[in-house]
Amino acid sequence: MKISKILKEIWIASRPLSLSLALYSTTLGIVIANRELNLTLNRENLIMISLVTIAGLFVQTATNFINDYFECEYKNLHFNGKKYWFLGKKRNWFHILIFSLGILCFGITGLIGLILIYLSTPKLLIIGILGIIGGYSYTGEPIVYKKRGLGTPLSFILMGPLMVTGSYLVFTGYFSYKPILFSLPVSLLIPVLMLSNELRDYCRDKKLNIKTLTVRLGFNTGQILYLLLIITSYLLTLIFVVLNQFPVLSLLVFITIPLAFKSYNNVAEAEKVGVPITNQLHLSFGLIQIITLFLY
Repeated sequence: MKISKILKEIWIASRPLSLSLALYSTTLGIVIANRELNLTLNRENLIMISLVTIAGLFVQTATNFINDYFECEYKNLHFNGKKYWFLGKKRNWFHILIFSLGILCFGITGLIGLILIYLSTPKLLIIGILGIIGGYSYTGEPIVYKKRGLGTPLSFILMGPLMVTGSYLVFTGYFSYKPILFSLPVSLLIPVLMLSNELRDYCRDKKLNIKTLTVRLGFNTGQILYLLLIITSYLLTLIFVVLNQFPVLSLLVFITIPLAFKSYNNVAEAEKVGVPITNQLHLSFGLIQIITLFLY
């Protein structure tokens, strides 16, 4: 098989579009810390910013690879041939490669985490351990919390408040409610993105007895939850502006409302385009909020 084909499949398994979740969460933590400390862009801080961002991207990529490996039986990756016993199941060489890449990415995340702990605070160890365990366990056996209906809420916690707090902690050295509270408008769009996947795959998951949150709650309830989370993101932004915690410019996120309607209409019909449109909503909403908070 051609190297280009293998690299293409690896690229697909890494799900590059989803990396915006990690990029935005790490950046939010840095921006919130900057609002308190007025960070200077000296050499040390630039190194820390780079390490925090890279660590976030690697843990997200690792999670994607592990997810792809454990769900490969539901997908056609066009790789056939001899299979080998691996972790109690027969897998082909490509699936084993994907798993190995996932573990490698977790290892790189851990290494960067240790460097950040040395450069900042030992408190970061708690965040790092929870992030790596949580990332693996999304679909990794034996926990597989996605099939327990916990994929959506735990993705919100791990990729939202936990990751934002981690990057905030690197620069401040202390825990605070602020990175959790002020990241909520953007972080709530993470479970929205997870729900868009679950709504799209509802019929398949139900047939295969994959007990995602949407399968457990039902398609209609999943739709309602999707809509409520989006509404809450806009509402919280308005509240934070009224309370003078966000700048007035943060209200620019309301220009994304037509995109929110479009994304909801597509996921309500279980359309495949619902996922990329929801991702566009997260990208545009998050970018506006990050820029306005940075300028505040």
